[in-house]
Amino acid sequence: MIEGFQIEMTAQELVDYLRQRAEHHRDAAAECDLRRARAQGIVSTPDSGDPDRQLGVTWPGWVDEFDEYAAHHRRRQAALLFLGEHVIAHESYRLDRCDLRFLEMWPRDEESRS
Repeated sequence: MIEGFQIEMTAQELVDYLRQRAEHHRDAAAECDLRRARAQGIVSTPDSGDPDRQLGVTWPGWVDEFDEYAAHHRRRQAALLFLGEHVIAHESYRLDRCDLRFLEMWPRDEESRS
């Protein structure tokens, strides 16, 4: 653990980073939607060769988890876009470890992953 750790970013660096992470979450939500649709396909069979379809047939509740994952990504996208819209131009931002975790710049502790 590094006590007192901070980094400094310009407003433009922060806005660019927030936009990039928001795009990542947008794409991840779209991927979840695609995988859900594929797993629910009418031709879902255990021998389809597609792991999503195989699991969708053998464990139907699993398909619903894609909705949860997509919703999580959409919430993160919305939060990051909101923050990006409220960054004050020409300012410098000092970010500590908690900020970095929230902004997905610092890995989460093992305890908080479970």
